[in-house]
Amino acid sequence: MADKSFAIRFKIEQENIQTEMHTQNVSPQEAIGLLEMAKSQILDNVAKGRKEVFSSVIKNEQ
Repeated sequence: MADKSFAIRFKIEQENIQTEMHTQNVSPQEAIGLLEMAKSQILDNVAKGRKEVFSSVIKNEQ
C-alpha cells in the first residue's frame, strides 16, 4: 500500500491568510475526514481549556 500524506499550512500575516495544501495518495473524501478529525480534536481541547489544541506523535522511522 502506498504511503499517504495530507498537510495544510496556514500563513497569517496581519490580516492576510495564505493556505497551502499538499496531498499524496489522499482522496478528497479522505481529506475531508481528516479535517473533521482535526476540527473535533481542536474543539475537544478548547472545551477542556487547553492552550495547545493539537497533540502530535513522533514516529521513529527505521
